[in-house]
Amino acid sequence: MLNDPNKTAEAEPEPVVDPIFLEMETLNVHVIRGGGVQKYIRLDLKLEMRDAEAKALAEKKIPKLRDVFISALNDYFTNLPSLKKGVKIPSIKRRLISHSEKALGKGAVTDVLVQGVFEADWKPSN
Repeated sequence: MLNDPNKTAEAEPEPVVDPIFLEMETLNVHVIRGGGVQKYIRLDLKLEMRDAEAKALAEKKIPKLRDVFISALNDYFTNLPSLKKGVKIPSIKRRLISHSEKALGKGAVTDVLVQGVFEADWKPSN
């Protein structure tokens, strides 16, 4: 068969793959400075996983993943120059994706979706 020289080649479209998500339990972080709690931050997250295998691994390692995330968030908030500017979602997402490698290996988490953030100054009850 002869190809028509005037016809452009049409590439096959890539199949659309539905993302795979893992919903995390709410993460609660108490920001400590000067020997006491200064802020309380609550994050609701979903993790976008590379594939079903990565999700299955994450489900088995939820306690380790939560521990890594809480440690990363404590370190991040404790070392911020100021707590007055609020939660910076892009910074949090990058940090959690990076730290997920400690629990699950490189590339298992492809994105962190922040579903909700609650931030409040800490006021101890009497």
